[in-house]
Amino acid sequence: MTSTAHLTLDRFLALPETEPASEYACAEVVQKPMPTLTHALLADYLLGVLREFLRGARIGVSGPELCCIFGPAGRERAFVPDIAFVSTARLPRGDSRAVRHFRIAPDLAIEVLSPDQPMGLFSEKIQFYLLNGVRLVWIVDPIAETVTVLAPGMEPASVRAGDVLDGGAVLPGLRLPVAALFDAMRLEEQG
Repeated sequence: MTSTAHLTLDRFLALPETEPASEYACAEVVQKPMPTLTHALLADYLLGVLREFLRGARIGVSGPELCCIFGPAGRERAFVPDIAFVSTARLPRGDSRAVRHFRIAPDLAIEVLSPDQPMGLFSEKIQFYLLNGVRLVWIVDPIAETVTVLAPGMEPASVRAGDVLDGGAVLPGLRLPVAALFDAMRLEEQG
């Protein structure tokens, strides 16, 4: 859903939060698609993997639906990746309760595709990520059961069952079997 009124970033940030989250780009407010059960299962699995990895690596924090404000001065956008990772070196200092939004690009942005995803807007968002400081993007496609890996200046790569998703320089040492990720969306029979 896109608003018809053109807003400033400050006016957008003063609006009440929405469910699902809304994002701000080019003076427009765009509400993200309603997540599905599959979306929730994949995001939950990835958050668990990241949480476990970061507990040992201690190189930053990850979380769901973190509002990240970044971009060229005067043309910043407010995006809410499904999952974001920010390295310790780039985290704001102080009490986390005082931080409502990150005013930095995440190091890693993970997006789980939804059936209702407007692909034109989504592609623009991913391009903005790559041109404005996001070091790694994972696009999880539950229908194709692939993860597309993007990084600035590199060709996109897709991984699928049988492959391993690698954290690269952003999450050194993280290795996730792709099959395990997509197994997370399969519901066990209740008995």
